[in-house]
Amino acid sequence: MAVRAQSASENQAQEVALPRRSALMLTALSTSLAGVEGAQAGNSFEAGDGAQVEMYLPKTDDGYYTYKVKTSRTPALRAEAVDPYQFDMPAGWKEQPVSNAISGNYCQPRCDEPTTEVKFSSPSQGSLQVIIAPLTKLTRDRSNDPPIDTIGDLAGVLASIGPYITGDFVEEEDVVSMKEIVDEKKRKYFVYELNSPYALNGTRSVSCVSTSKTDLVMIVVSCSERQWNTAGVEEKLRRTAESFRVVPL
Repeated sequence: MAVRAQSASENQAQEVALPRRSALMLTALSTSLAGVEGAQAGNSFEAGDGAQVEMYLPKTDDGYYTYKVKTSRTPALRAEAVDPYQFDMPAGWKEQPVSNAISGNYCQPRCDEPTTEVKFSSPSQGSLQVIIAPLTKLTRDRSNDPPIDTIGDLAGVLASIGPYITGDFVEEEDVVSMKEIVDEKKRKYFVYELNSPYALNGTRSVSCVSTSKTDLVMIVVSCSERQWNTAGVEEKLRRTAESFRVVPL
């Protein structure tokens, strides 16, 4: 069988192609390793770039990840309308974009309606959002940073903010539980667990509500009935909601 001899130019092309292919492989490998090393160092990712929270947030002793918002993160924080806040999440959650239409970008620091600060979600566990609303809509108290109970008691506050939680009205039979938490700085939080069949963000929700400067501020953690009944999810969502804290500078 005849074998065609390769020309000098063909030999040269092969000699050039092999190093290029190797260089591409080395570049891809070094990029991958850099990502792993950065994740281990905790400085490769930022919130909002699509990374799961365990890749860039500090871990708590019980295996959750603490998100503490930066003062430049949202329109309300940049306008100093509210204090920073923090909360803990399980692994597997990712930050989601907040559209201008609901961010308050065009009305801070004097928005008349509730706005959304940040949003996170997990395909298997649900979603969460931090919402703020002007206290002028809820109480006649015009003092700065009044305690949550100036708006009303547990039931009274829920009657006022129920639509913020569910996107719909809250019926008495939707309320699974409600309680008050006082943190180490004596700030009060009202916690509500709801089972609302017509809620827009998910049948099940756990919310934690307080005040910050001249706004009500709250975290709403929601999921479907199927997600709620998945092993461990109920506990994780309660833990996430109840970890919410306002952290004044």
